[in-house]
Amino acid sequence: MLCVVKAIAMSPLLLITLLASADATTSDGVISAYEAFRAKHGRTESVDSASYDQRLALFAHRHAHVKSQNSLPGALWRAEINKFADHTDEEFKGLLGYRRLGEWWSSSSTGSSGVASSSFLQMKSARVIASTVDWRSNLTSSKFLREQGACGSCWAVAAVGALEMHAEIASKQPARKLSFKQLVDCTPNPQHCGGAGGCQGATAELAFKYVQENGLADADTYTGDINSDGKCQTGKTSVLQSQGFVKLPENKLQPLLDAVANEGPVVVSVDGGAWGSYAGGVFDGCQRDSTVNHAVLLVGYGRDAELGKDYWLIRNSWGAEWGEHGYIRLLRHSGDNDYCGTDRDPKQGVGCDGGPSALPVCGMCGLLSDSSYPKSVSTTM
Repeated sequence: MLCVVKAIAMSPLLLITLLASADATTSDGVISAYEAFRAKHGRTESVDSASYDQRLALFAHRHAHVKSQNSLPGALWRAEINKFADHTDEEFKGLLGYRRLGEWWSSSSTGSSGVASSSFLQMKSARVIASTVDWRSNLTSSKFLREQGACGSCWAVAAVGALEMHAEIASKQPARKLSFKQLVDCTPNPQHCGGAGGCQGATAELAFKYVQENGLADADTYTGDINSDGKCQTGKTSVLQSQGFVKLPENKLQPLLDAVANEGPVVVSVDGGAWGSYAGGVFDGCQRDSTVNHAVLLVGYGRDAELGKDYWLIRNSWGAEWGEHGYIRLLRHSGDNDYCGTDRDPKQGVGCDGGPSALPVCGMCGLLSDSSYPKSVSTTM
């Protein structure tokens, strides 16, 4: 995936229309609100790729969207003006960066990593699945919130989060913060799964495979600019090893519930295009036909008693100021086929070179479509 958040997509025609009507925004105080926004977030035209009027038009459009969402009767989630409110579509595309491996990995995985076998799933099916799970209450590594910056590294951030949490679960010791920058710089991606690699997109499964073969250094040992690709630094001491990963069946609810309840956090792929203004609540804003373009970490699930809705609990990679302190809750349906559609633009966010032109996706924002977690993770103290 190219880790993109369209938030509220803006076509060139719409932008021109908004620019032409910019004067109309002055009457409702949008310009003054935008000036306050610019001061808060340090916007400066001298280093800007877009004009002031362009950004004002974007801000005005999203300002109206926030007001509209928050005035809907019975809305399950709240919107807000945040740091993404005047981002261009290209800038949003820098926040996503993941494509699912799909059939390519299914046909080429072997041995200690890859798709879960039928016997594995039968063995797991007998386990108890708790009604509520929240790994944040048990793991210190859940506090390692990250912001991916201007790099399509959501796949690496999600993968390193899963590795940290699974290491803590296995060792029952406080977690060590690992280097997602090493994954960005060093994970090979010869078949362009999820993009061209590094900040141009890859997959969590490729990251897990890299760690299986090379180990992973901690965040203090392997450093670098998180906003860009870097040359792979060799010779760094590894503090974590794993034995590959388990890729769960696509668009199946029960295996995912079981995995997050009994194994630990799971990397899932989603359509993050409408998440930009999310402030809290149970998000239900994705259409059935979702374009999967973002990798995130599923850390639990539960039920919101006040709203009367089941949800998935997800850690994002846009910093602690976004959403519910860096997290989002997605509406959780009760069956495999309750909310399904088709990803009709896989090249934007899912698949490898030579992949299919369309893929089925199920769950809110396509959450059931692709998921994996590392196995047999261990650390050196």
